Amino acid sequence: MSTRLPLKRTLLCTALTIALAACGGSDGAAPTGQTLAANDAAPRGAMSEAAMIDEIASQLQACSYDGSPVKVDAHGMAAGRDGAGQQVVAEIMKYTGLPQNFDVLPHPQVPNAAAVILVGEDKLPHRVIAYNEKFMADVQKATANNNWAPISIMAHEVGHHLSGHTIQPGGSQPPTELEADKFSGYVLYKMGALLADAQKAMNTLVPEADGPTHPGRGKRVKAIAEGWEQACAQQGGDCSGAVASPTAPTRTPVTDPVAQNAPATAAPTTAPTRAPTTTAATDAPAFPTFPTMGEDAPKATTVATKGPVDVLPKPDANAIPAKFGKFVIDEIGVLDAGQRAAFEQQMYDLAAQHQVEIVTIVAKSLHGMSADDYAYAMMRQLRVGKLDVGNGAVLVAAPNEGQVGVAMGPGVMLEMADYIDLEKDRLKGFIEIGLPYCKGTCNAAQTEMVLGAAEHIAHDVSHWDFQLRYQSLGELLAKYEEISDARMNGQDIEPEQDPTWRKIVRIEGQLVSRNPASGDQAKWINEIKQERIGAPVHVTTAEGRNLLVYVHPHTEALMTSKLEEGKSYVFIAREASLSQNPKDTLSFDLLSYDLAAR
Repeated sequence: MSTRLPLKRTLLCTALTIALAACGGSDGAAPTGQTLAANDAAPRGAMSEAAMIDEIASQLQACSYDGSPVKVDAHGMAAGRDGAGQQVVAEIMKYTGLPQNFDVLPHPQVPNAAAVILVGEDKLPHRVIAYNEKFMADVQKATANNNWAPISIMAHEVGHHLSGHTIQPGGSQPPTELEADKFSGYVLYKMGALLADAQKAMNTLVPEADGPTHPGRGKRVKAIAEGWEQACAQQGGDCSGAVASPTAPTRTPVTDPVAQNAPATAAPTTAPTRAPTTTAATDAPAFPTFPTMGEDAPKATTVATKGPVDVLPKPDANAIPAKFGKFVIDEIGVLDAGQRAAFEQQMYDLAAQHQVEIVTIVAKSLHGMSADDYAYAMMRQLRVGKLDVGNGAVLVAAPNEGQVGVAMGPGVMLEMADYIDLEKDRLKGFIEIGLPYCKGTCNAAQTEMVLGAAEHIAHDVSHWDFQLRYQSLGELLAKYEEISDARMNGQDIEPEQDPTWRKIVRIEGQLVSRNPASGDQAKWINEIKQERIGAPVHVTTAEGRNLLVYVHPHTEALMTSKLEEGKSYVFIAREASLSQNPKDTLSFDLLSYDLAAR
C-alpha cells in the first residue's frame, strides 16, 4: 500500500489537470494568461514558501464537469482530511492486482475528482487523488441514486495513477483519458457492476462533443465498454451486459425518493445497497458507501486453483491500453499453482517497493507475430510498468510456436539491454527442457524455469532509482553546478554519490529535428549511445539550451502519440551528460514524453 504523505501547508501543487469531465469552452490558459514554465525554479528560490504556493496555485486550473475552468487553491489541498473516498479507493484497489501508488484526499475546491501531483517537503512528486465530497453525492442523485456512478469516477482517477500518466498544468490528453475510462470499466466489472452501471456517470454527466483535453461521451462510453468486456472475457462471464461478475457480491435494487422523481433519462438501476449518509461537520452528503467486499474480493496476489487458464486480449495496435493486474499470465494452464502464487507475491512486492512491474506470459498463440513483437504489443495493451518512467517488462514463452520474446520499457532497457539474450535463454530452457517433462501441469521446479528470467530482472532493476527527482531542467542544472563547485574545491564525489548522476528529470522543450546527424548537432552525437539505445532527437528549451535525447526504437509505440518536429513536449528522461557551459549540448536518455500543455 502507499506510504502516507506528510500533507502539510508546504506541499506545492505543481499540477492539477486530469478530471473526468470534458473540458470545453476554454483554451486552457491560466487566468493571468501565463503558464507554469517548466524551468522557472531558479527565480522562485528567493520567494517565501507562502508566496510560492500562492503563485503556483494562481496559475493552476481544473476541468469541471460543465467544462468551465476552475482555479484551485493549493492551501486547501494541504489542509485536506481523510474521507470516505479513501475507503472506496481501497475497495477498488482490491480488484486491481496492483499496489497503490497514490494517496486520496477530499478538497472542497476540486470541482469533481482529479489526479494530482504534489511536490512535498522532500522535493519529490507524490501522486494524489483529490475529490469533492458534495459533488460525489450530487452525482449519485443525478444518476438516480446509482452508487456505481461515483465509484466509476474514482476508478477513472485510479487508472491514471496506476498507469503512470504524466500530469501537467494546462490539461490532459484524450488518449490517456480513454485509457482511464477503459480501466474504469475493467475494474467495475470485477467489482460486480453491470455494463449500464459502469457507464452511468458518463452517459448522464458528460457532453457528446469532444473537448480540447477530453473526448466526447460516445468515445468514452465505448472505452468503458471495452474495459468491461475485457474483464468479462478474462473471467469467463456472461458478457451481454445484463449479468454481473460471477465473483462479485450479490446486489439488490435500491428504492429511493430521489430516484422515483428522477428524469426518465436517469432510470433507477440496481446498485450496491446502503444509501449515502451525512457528514456532521459539513452537513453535506458523504461519499456513497456499498457492501464490504473485503472477504469476497480477489486479493492482489491470490491465484486460482491448480491449472488456471488466463485469457489475454488479441494484439491490436489500435486498441486502447488498460492495466491488466497480473504478474503471471498462463494461457495454457500448465504452471504450478503454489509456485505461481509465491512468484505473484514476489512481483507484487517489487512493484510496491520500486514501482517496477514485470509480467511473464505463457502464451497460447503469438497471433502471427514474432515473440518480441508480441511482448511489446502486450506491454502496451496491458500498460505494464508506469508510462512516465518506463519501468516495465514483459517476458513471453510460446510453446506452440517454440519461441520466446522479451519487451522492456525504456527505463528498464537502459539498465538491462546487455542481458536480453540471457533472459531469452532462461525462457528457452522452460520450453526445451522443462515443459516436455511436465505431466499435465508442471511441478514447482519446472514452473520456476519460466519465472527465473523475471526474477533476475527484478534483482537488477531494484538497485536503480525510478523516482522523478527533478521537476525541471533548471532545477537539475542548479544542483549540477553546486556539485561541480564542490569538486572544484577539492571535494571527492563519486558518481554513485552524485545527486545528479543518472537521475530522472522532467524537461519541457521543442523537438527541432529527428535527424540531428545531418545538422550542426552531429558533433555532439555519442555513437555508442546511439548504437546501444537508439537515434537521438534534437530538442531546445525555452532558455535556448540544446539537448540530444536518445530514443529507443520501441518507445514511440508504447506512447500515446508519435514524436513530431516542431511540437513541444514534456520529456521524462535520465541524465546522461551535463555541462555548465550554456553553449554545450546536453545529453539525456528518453523514458517517456507527452505533448506540452496548450
